Amino acid sequence: MIVKQKEMDKRINYKINEKTIFASASSLGISAIKTVRISGSKTKKIIKLLTKKKLSSPKYYTLLKLYDLRNSTVIDKAVVVWFPGPKTYTGEDMLEINIHGSNAVLEHLIENLLLIENVREAKKGEFTKRAFSNNKMDFLEAEAVIDLINAETKSQKSLAIDQMDGNLSKIFNLWSEKLKKLLAHYESQIDFSEEEVPKNVANKVIKEVNKLIKDMELLLSDKRSGEAIRKGVEIVIIGQTNVGKSSLINQIAKKDIAIVSKISGTTRDIIETKINLANIPVIISDTAGLKNKPKNIIEKKGIQKALAKINNSDLKLFILDLTKKITKNLLDLIDENTLLILNKEDKVNNKNILSKIKYLNKINYRNICVVSAKEGTGINNLLKNIENYIKRKYKDVFFGEPVLTRTRHREALEKCFAYLKKININKNPELNAEDLRLALYELGNITGKYNIEEMLDIIFKEFCIGK
Repeated sequence: MIVKQKEMDKRINYKINEKTIFASASSLGISAIKTVRISGSKTKKIIKLLTKKKLSSPKYYTLLKLYDLRNSTVIDKAVVVWFPGPKTYTGEDMLEINIHGSNAVLEHLIENLLLIENVREAKKGEFTKRAFSNNKMDFLEAEAVIDLINAETKSQKSLAIDQMDGNLSKIFNLWSEKLKKLLAHYESQIDFSEEEVPKNVANKVIKEVNKLIKDMELLLSDKRSGEAIRKGVEIVIIGQTNVGKSSLINQIAKKDIAIVSKISGTTRDIIETKINLANIPVIISDTAGLKNKPKNIIEKKGIQKALAKINNSDLKLFILDLTKKITKNLLDLIDENTLLILNKEDKVNNKNILSKIKYLNKINYRNICVVSAKEGTGINNLLKNIENYIKRKYKDVFFGEPVLTRTRHREALEKCFAYLKKININKNPELNAEDLRLALYELGNITGKYNIEEMLDIIFKEFCIGK
């Protein structure tokens, strides 16, 4: 039989035998105001106990005194507002208490909340976890909440808001509905006689499956743009020893983060710096100089680390020394994701520079920047070229197209895609139906309709207290 929507959307019901939770939703330290967020069935009781007043109208901010439950002394004057469920963030009754930002006031309030039966402090991400469990959001939207909290650039913020609005969820939900309808067609072939099944049903199903395959293929061909912007675009600086890699990363970071020396092999380990490049998060890594014959085991390990970093990078900045001859064997690591940098502009004349650019153009290398890492000339032009490269490569993100933002999404969708590719007109209907079920299952894992218990800790362990 077809899996019903109610079975797919089975969630934990926090409204039954679940304690009311609270947490400070503000940052640590002294501030003007701190907000304490409360969610659960004891919310109304907490208001009455702490304020000694009748419950005010919902969604209205009210200035009230908070009283110590043990001796009736005043804890603070606070602005209190409560929100009746289910139209709240968690789907439960919620209360927000805005107190003065003193740590002493916060501690006094927490002491009193802990005196109330069935009330406890919230764990990391528990408010959002309850929102998920009460069908207020799916896994994709919950992940977007933590991405929004952690966003350091406007591009990361926009990506998180787009996902939090459910734009990616809508795609997966639409595909799930289509798969369920296609599965129903196969179920009808299995459960009923051939006379009762409309002709050409199998052909129609295959046609629709092929359409879904093309749609999924398009989403999977996004060059991992969502993942790159969410985590930061990985850029690695590579080249032989003493070509100016460390000087370049220091110029980009605008501080000395790497040791600059004439001694060969100074950089042994990966050195990273994170920058905001026109609202694009970028992680730039300096690596050990590449050479065929390392001097010792430490230098050899440094080169091995550099090669591993190169393979996992989104963009390579390949530095060549303008004072030395350029040979073809130096250019083996160059591909379409490489920007060539001709360094030490300050040590050669224009004729030498133009000669080397002409040579590189002749052998089809055109992404070239000329800089002096020592003097800092050409760095702004280099950064502009990097920015343009990122915007071209990850244009889907910057045009607001829904994109996959995590490896988890991609792996599940690839499995779904693989099951659909196995479906064909010559297979037994029962076998095609099973492939459809498995494809539907993988889609459900992305939004959180299956394997809920297994995924809960994975998703919510990244959250902070109070969210």
